[in-house]
Amino acid sequence: MRLLLVRHGKAEFGPEEADRHLSARGRADVEAVAEHLKTQEITVGRVVHSTLSRARETAEILAEKIAPGVQLEELPGIEPWGNVTAFAKLAEKWTEDTMVCGHEPFMGEAVSYLMAGNAHAGMVEVKTGTVMALAHNPYGDSWQMRWMLTPRLVRGPKRGED
Repeated sequence: MRLLLVRHGKAEFGPEEADRHLSARGRADVEAVAEHLKTQEITVGRVVHSTLSRARETAEILAEKIAPGVQLEELPGIEPWGNVTAFAKLAEKWTEDTMVCGHEPFMGEAVSYLMAGNAHAGMVEVKTGTVMALAHNPYGDSWQMRWMLTPRLVRGPKRGED
């Protein structure tokens, strides 16, 4: 089972806890990443997102390309303030490739917890629109990162969009 952890695309300006939407730049970044994943024939059978609009919008854009026809699921507890340990226990039960769209610091902490057993190990910095693919480590009980893709890698340098 592969786990694709995604930080939502760049959102409109406002407080982190606010239910903000994707900005034009965020939408363009996620669309570019989605198209790239499709060309690489990356697919998932399950798509979950947090309760906040920016994560749902990110999941919708990605699912259109890599999970057509899959019903999106809202998953409380993966917002910026979510419980990483509870999420890890839940993810262990999943049997099909799953994409999870959420937020920072939750996504970075989830990667650190899954890979090192410590949510605060600081294993990775997760920029907006980033997709990280994890799989079970065949040599132990932890997970390992298989690859990581950022909008900058797909689109190139910023070109003056907001």
